[in-house]
Order: sequence, then C-alpha cells, then structure tokens
Amino acid sequence: MNHPVWPSLSGRDEVLAVGLMSGTSMDGVDAAVVSMDLTPVRPRVELRAFISNPYPDELRESLLDAAAGAQVTAEDMAAMHTGVAVAFAGAFFAACREGHADTHGVDFIGSHGQTVAHIPPGSGAAVAGTLQLGPPAMIAALTGVTTVGDFRCADVAIGGQGAPLAPYCDYMLRRGETTARVILNIGGIANLTYLPRGGSPEDVIALDAGPGNMVTDALFRALFPGEGHYDEDGVRAAAGNPSKDICDELMRHPFFRSGLPRSAGHREFGPAFAWMLKRAADAAILSPEDTLATSVLLTARGIEDAVRRFLPEAGVDEIFVTGGGARNLALMRELQRALDGVAIAPIDELGIPAEAKEAVDFAFLAREALLGRTNVMRSVTGASRALVLGSICRG
Repeated sequence: MNHPVWPSLSGRDEVLAVGLMSGTSMDGVDAAVVSMDLTPVRPRVELRAFISNPYPDELRESLLDAAAGAQVTAEDMAAMHTGVAVAFAGAFFAACREGHADTHGVDFIGSHGQTVAHIPPGSGAAVAGTLQLGPPAMIAALTGVTTVGDFRCADVAIGGQGAPLAPYCDYMLRRGETTARVILNIGGIANLTYLPRGGSPEDVIALDAGPGNMVTDALFRALFPGEGHYDEDGVRAAAGNPSKDICDELMRHPFFRSGLPRSAGHREFGPAFAWMLKRAADAAILSPEDTLATSVLLTARGIEDAVRRFLPEAGVDEIFVTGGGARNLALMRELQRALDGVAIAPIDELGIPAEAKEAVDFAFLAREALLGRTNVMRSVTGASRALVLGSICRG
C-alpha cells in the first residue's frame, strides 16, 4: 500500500538529490549527486557527480573499534553519532561543489548512515537489532536539506533481516529483459541480486554471500602496516598463492551453511574472523601475499557457493560487479575462474561507476520513501510485510 507524496514533490516531474553511503569497510563517505524523474515505471536516474571523502583517522578507528565489540561509553557513542553526521554533511557539500550544484536546489538527501551493529533475526542473539550512526535529523539540520535515513530498523522490527536493501533499486533500475542478470556488490560484505530475464519483483533473489573486502582489508592493514587501508588493485594478493585447505576449512563457518533470507556483517566476518584466518595462515607458514590471496579466494568461493546453491539451475548470463571489489584484479580473476562461462564485468558498463552505485541507490530509496512507495522486497528480507522504509527529517 502506498502513502501520501511528500508535499514538496507533489506535481514535480524531476528532482535533484544526493545519496550518502558508508559501508562496512568504514573507509569514509561516498556521495552521489543525481537527477531523477518521478515516473513509477523504468525511472531515469542520471549521475551528476560523485566523490568519496575519507573519515578523519580518529573517527574511523573509533568506528572500527565499536563495530569490533570494543568497550565504548555512551558518551563515546554519542560523539561518534555526531561525528558521522558531520562527515556525511561535509560529503554532501563536497559533492555539490564537484557537480556545480546549488545546495539550495537539492530536493532531498538519502543517507544510509554508518552501520556499527547489525543483529538480524536468526543470528542467535536474544534480541534482533541494527544500528546506523549519523542521525538523519542532524544531517538535515547541518545541510538545510530534507533527509531520509534510518532505512533498516523498521524492517528488522517486523521480522526482516533489514538487508539487503539494494535489490529493490536493482530491479527498478537495472533489470534486463532478455538476459538473466546478477548485480554483485563487493563492499565490506559481498551481496548479490538475481534479476531473471523479464521477471517480476517476486522472481528476484537476493542475499549476502559472505565476506567481501572486510576480511582482506583487515589483513592488509595488519600485514602491511603503513601501506594504506587496503590492497589497491589487489596487487599484493595477485602476487600470492592461496591456500585451498584453509579456504575449505573457513567455508565450514555456520554462515555458509545458512539458508535464505540471510545477511552478514561485522558479527560474522569482523576482526575475529580475520584473525582466525591469519592464525591458520601463520600455522601453515604462508607469506603475507599468500594470506591475502587466501582471503580473496574465500570471497570468490562464498560468491560461487551462493550462485550455485540459491540461483536457478537455468543459470546466469551476466554478472555486473560493483563496490571496491570491482577494482581488485586478483578477486575479479578468481571470480572468473570460479564462474567460468559467465560474462563478468564492472557495473560501469551499465552507465554508473562501481564506486557510486550504493550512494545512488540510497538517493533512489529516499525518492521512493518521499513518494510514499514501498521500497523494500519483503521476499528478500523476510519481513512480515512490505513497508515504506526511511525516517523523513525536514530540512
């Protein structure tokens, strides 16, 4: 059931919006300036500008510690809450400058916030919940622009995983009429959306496949201190030889045996999992490059397992990869080996840079919320009913 249209969008044909996103890798804030029409069928979305602003080092370390389960006080959490909102607002202004967009002409912001805890139903915890820092009310106050955020918690409240949310956007914006297509996002976590040729929303299959860059990034920082936050282009991993034995052992993790719906985060593949891989690598006397290569192989194996287990036997014609993993040459090579016969390419070929896709998606999810449209696939999240997700904070 749809709801009333937000007053400022009533009667409009086109809007200008900014999507703000930070994923489980916690590198910083991605911001996309997009223009969109308001048609409900085959909407047009055009990327006007994209930037990625790194978090201040102190804030990033605090966020990583909090997500890893470190002891933090309520004051610490409040400071991070504000720090993320300030960083998101800063990215908004930077993206508008990049796109030569007047901030007063931006109709709304869609903000994912920064996830520091995600405990969906079925995770084994006594109470399900999800926490994204950077309150939309603060972002709206700092920018003066109506902000839609806090997209996940309502879905969790009625039994859903609160993830993945991108499949709704993938279906609305990226489905193919003549090909069976997978949109594969490799951020901190790897997740995929299956779009059958000419299919309906009920035919969409989506799930988290396992670790994306999260484990590899943590290992890179530990193994190559001072060389950055991640293995740029996968150069170090490409120079190593992965241990298939260690990968086989790690694939016994309970997550890989779970059914649908399923989602993952730091709870499953955070620092504790990365150190488990490192201990196994150290015991096997692997080089740092071999250790990274093993982590990359695990990511590819998780994706392959998800494709084989959960997607139709008729198969997949093409996979479009988005997120930072699309630039990791070692990972793309492993994926091509694992899924031989399937065309694999960066999502850039569909007209949007791989790095910008998730920020664009949250601008689109905000558009749907303001138009009063259900913007989640309950068949994907497992919620008891579909909702209009997102808290609207007036600018």
